[in-house]
Amino acid sequence: MHRSDYAERQLRVMQQIDEDHTLTQLANAWLNLAVGGSKIQEAYLIFQDFSEKYPMTGLILNGKAVCCMHMGNFDEAETLLLEALNKASLDSGAFMVDYFRKYSNLYLVMIKYAYCSQLKLTHPEHILVKRASSAEDSFERAVQSVA
Repeated sequence: MHRSDYAERQLRVMQQIDEDHTLTQLANAWLNLAVGGSKIQEAYLIFQDFSEKYPMTGLILNGKAVCCMHMGNFDEAETLLLEALNKASLDSGAFMVDYFRKYSNLYLVMIKYAYCSQLKLTHPEHILVKRASSAEDSFERAVQSVA
């Protein structure tokens, strides 16, 4: 629903019942991710705390990875996502492996896109930027010829 105001009200109720409960902390991390901004660091710290308290799970690894992407730390995000993929292949059946592979690949595409965007901004004359720009122009011409 994309209504963080409702989520925040529910989180306050959960915190009144038991502020330190794992589900309350997890809801807090998710809300912080939804709110964004400076709350991303708080969400990361919650997932970091989980990784120290509990055995590492895909949920924790993916949560940390999403926080890292929001903070622009794509190297760590990629490492965490690959770790989640490896964990899924060791712990789960084929369905979960396919699920994580599908979404990990999506995250990796997002990370690569961010790298390319940074390269375009910082080194516009780089050979990879020129090749990508040429390929984009060729694609646009092909689309126009078909349309």
